Amino acid sequence: MTGWWTIGKFALVSAAVTLVTAAALLSLALAYPKPISSAELGAGWQCTRTFIWTSCKRTGDTEAAVQSARKDAPCPPPRG
Repeated sequence: MTGWWTIGKFALVSAAVTLVTAAALLSLALAYPKPISSAELGAGWQCTRTFIWTSCKRTGDTEAAVQSARKDAPCPPPRG
Protein backbone atom coordinates (compact mmCIF):
# COMPACT_ATOMS: atom_id res chain seq x y z
CA MET A 1 0.00 0.00 0.00
CA THR A 2 1.31 3.43 -0.90
CA GLY A 3 1.41 6.34 1.49
CA TRP A 4 -1.49 8.75 1.87
CA TRP A 5 0.63 11.63 0.54
CA THR A 6 1.35 10.80 -3.06
CA ILE A 7 3.39 13.20 -5.18
CA GLY A 8 0.27 14.40 -7.01
CA LYS A 9 -1.62 15.18 -3.81
CA PHE A 10 1.41 16.88 -2.30
CA ALA A 11 1.85 19.06 -5.40
CA LEU A 12 -1.83 20.00 -5.39
CA VAL A 13 -1.84 20.93 -1.70
CA SER A 14 1.43 22.89 -2.09
CA ALA A 15 0.02 24.85 -5.04
CA ALA A 16 -3.18 25.63 -3.13
CA VAL A 17 -1.27 26.82 -0.04
CA THR A 18 0.99 28.98 -2.22
CA LEU A 19 -1.95 30.62 -4.00
CA VAL A 20 -3.84 31.28 -0.75
CA THR A 21 -0.74 32.81 0.84
CA ALA A 22 -0.07 35.01 -2.21
CA ALA A 23 -3.70 36.18 -2.25
CA ALA A 24 -3.56 37.01 1.46
CA LEU A 25 -0.34 39.01 1.11
CA LEU A 26 -1.66 40.87 -1.93
CA SER A 27 -4.90 41.78 -0.18
CA LEU A 28 -2.97 43.10 2.83
CA ALA A 29 -0.71 45.17 0.58
CA LEU A 30 -3.70 46.66 -1.26
CA ALA A 31 -5.68 47.30 1.92
CA TYR A 32 -3.02 49.41 3.62
CA PRO A 33 -1.40 51.90 1.18
CA LYS A 34 1.68 53.75 2.43
CA PRO A 35 2.13 57.50 1.94
CA ILE A 36 5.31 58.45 0.10
CA SER A 37 7.24 61.67 -0.39
CA SER A 38 6.11 63.79 -3.32
CA ALA A 39 8.82 66.44 -3.25
CA GLU A 40 9.21 66.29 -7.04
CA LEU A 41 5.54 67.14 -7.61
CA GLY A 42 5.23 69.89 -5.02
CA ALA A 43 3.01 70.58 -2.04
CA GLY A 44 -0.26 70.33 -3.98
CA TRP A 45 0.02 66.55 -4.44
CA GLN A 46 -0.48 63.55 -2.17
CA CYS A 47 0.97 60.19 -3.27
CA THR A 48 0.49 56.69 -1.91
CA ARG A 49 2.22 53.42 -2.79
CA THR A 50 0.29 50.16 -2.84
CA PHE A 51 2.37 47.04 -3.54
CA ILE A 52 3.92 48.03 -6.89
CA TRP A 53 1.36 50.71 -7.84
CA THR A 54 1.91 54.40 -7.01
CA SER A 55 -0.98 56.84 -7.33
CA CYS A 56 -1.01 60.60 -6.81
CA LYS A 57 -3.88 63.06 -6.45
CA ARG A 58 -4.13 66.81 -6.09
CA THR A 59 -4.91 68.10 -2.62
CA GLY A 60 -5.59 71.79 -3.22
CA ASP A 61 -7.56 73.97 -5.61
CA THR A 62 -6.46 73.79 -9.20
CA GLU A 63 -6.22 76.48 -11.84
CA ALA A 64 -6.86 76.12 -15.54
CA ALA A 65 -3.74 74.99 -17.36
CA VAL A 66 -4.70 76.82 -20.57
CA GLN A 67 -6.19 80.28 -20.64
CA SER A 68 -7.42 82.17 -23.65
CA ALA A 69 -5.48 85.27 -24.67
CA ARG A 70 -8.65 86.87 -26.12
CA LYS A 71 -11.03 87.31 -23.21
CA ASP A 72 -13.39 89.79 -24.92
CA ALA A 73 -13.51 88.18 -28.36
CA PRO A 74 -17.01 87.80 -29.78
CA CYS A 75 -18.46 84.40 -30.62
CA PRO A 76 -18.23 83.37 -34.26
CA PRO A 77 -21.44 83.66 -36.30
CA PRO A 78 -23.52 80.48 -36.68
CA ARG A 79 -23.00 78.42 -39.81
CA GLY A 80 -25.61 77.71 -42.36
